[in-house]
Amino acid sequence: MHGEASSSHPITGLSRSGALSHVYIQYPPLRCNISGSNALFYDDGNKLLLSATSDQVFCWKIAPFDPCVEPTFDSISEGPVLSIRYSLDSKILAIQRSNHEIQFWDKERGNTFCHRCRAESEKILGFFWTDCPTCNIVLVKTRYALKNLDYASGKQLLNLAI
Repeated sequence: MHGEASSSHPITGLSRSGALSHVYIQYPPLRCNISGSNALFYDDGNKLLLSATSDQVFCWKIAPFDPCVEPTFDSISEGPVLSIRYSLDSKILAIQRSNHEIQFWDKERGNTFCHRCRAESEKILGFFWTDCPTCNIVLVKTRYALKNLDYASGKQLLNLAI
């Protein structure tokens, strides 16, 4: 595996969302034997390789990696998956469904919540979970660049972190 900054070596067709990525795998190409898998994602916060199908996400722990360990999986609602990451405690699964929407699934409570940005004025380029004391998720957007948010799962809302 070889990671390089995507801005220095753009590759067309790797990101259907137009989102930017801080690394990509150039060689060797990865193959996934999961039926219906349409994308592979890397969750750097949890060191997971994720494979999404239309209704499931499969996870492999890659640090330390054991090729004999079967992937774990979670069922997800059907729909497009542009990006996907687990919260650092693995209790929340965030799925970027479009350039304007991220769906949050609370695995313990079983409920979902969608965050949408103003479609006409901004796009979500990506997101990541953080262990910052004032916020737990950061959205990277075309307008206002970074937006530090606190996800309150019990209330199913995102609060702007100060």
